[in-house]
Amino acid sequence: MTALARLRPVAVAALFLTSLLAPTVPSAVAATPAHVSHAPLSILDPPLPVEAFPGQVKEACAIWRGLHWPTAARPTDYPVPDTALVIRGSNVYGNRSGDLPADGHYREYDVNPRTPGQHRDAERLVRDPATHVVWYTDDHYANFREISSGCS
Repeated sequence: MTALARLRPVAVAALFLTSLLAPTVPSAVAATPAHVSHAPLSILDPPLPVEAFPGQVKEACAIWRGLHWPTAARPTDYPVPDTALVIRGSNVYGNRSGDLPADGHYREYDVNPRTPGQHRDAERLVRDPATHVVWYTDDHYANFREISSGCS
């Protein structure tokens, strides 16, 4: 017990000196808000025609084109013609990550139709209604690739 009692002041002094000598760089983890899931990583180049994407992307482009790329204040489910499925979209995409061009104003649209009440997946189209440029993400906004033709 006496040996432990003698070590206590040494340990306190070591901690004190470490705090003085350690760099005071804030931890990136500590500075990150807990509610952030993951920030988008990049825009993948080059832009590709819709035919170069998975088949469901071309189908989604056709569905949204048929619905005239609607815009709404809130996420809205739209019936997919000739099916019992719905597809959600038309609400504002904020581009908070800044990965897409800063001068754009964007709307988000699901790629995959679903049964009403079913959870949405990660695939989205993001479109600028002013320029008609469409971006595809298969990982919920972590990466984007521009669809160069066949979707707008």
